[in-house]
Amino acid sequence: MPAPSLTGIRSLCLSCEPTLAALGCDAALTLLAGTVADPFPLCRTCRRTGVVYLLHFTRPYRHARHYLGWTRDLPARLAAHEHGTGARLLQVVTAAGIEWRLARVWPGDRGRERALKRQGGASRRCPLCGVHPRPATVRRAA
Repeated sequence: MPAPSLTGIRSLCLSCEPTLAALGCDAALTLLAGTVADPFPLCRTCRRTGVVYLLHFTRPYRHARHYLGWTRDLPARLAAHEHGTGARLLQVVTAAGIEWRLARVWPGDRGRERALKRQGGASRRCPLCGVHPRPATVRRAA
């Protein structure tokens, strides 16, 4: 498989650029390192409406292997999780010495977060678990 490149990428948004979303956050952030100043590049729309994010635990905590959340400020929310002031699950995961990584980001509001949680199966959406989402197809008006 060829190494990913920035060729063909229209927007440097982690959540709504299909090429970056298909790579997963780890690969996308590695690809963007040194090219953008923002550690988590998001477009204006995603900053306004928010994003749904998926965190992958390096090892399970009881039954949990992932955390799905929503935020308007991704860097601040991830920092809160790191310092134990975010979600309770992340507090106990951190206290148990389990590391976590940002796995995937979607554009959306709290309604989308609830819909994804209701559907269940976070591991089916996690690139770090071996799932590689297909890039979204753009439909053009005829």
